[in-house]
Amino acid sequence: MSYQCPKCGGKVSRGYSSSAQMAAGLVGALFYMAFGSFECKKCGKISKSEFSSSDQARMTMGSLIMIIIAVIIGIAVIMLINSK
Repeated sequence: MSYQCPKCGGKVSRGYSSSAQMAAGLVGALFYMAFGSFECKKCGKISKSEFSSSDQARMTMGSLIMIIIAVIIGIAVIMLINSK
């Protein structure tokens, strides 16, 4: 899900870290994205407080969903490992 930059009107997306993904896989990438910054290709990092309150609510909901998915994946992997 992308958002509109409050400064230039361009596309804003969540930050991404390949090192977090390499260190902890999909779960690490999801946690990084959930807690990471938002970035515009033109303006760089954008503070969450610069967005409208409706966008901030959508961002928070998206972060919660990513955290829940990461926890479910982590539990599933542990269950698969312990079932052998």
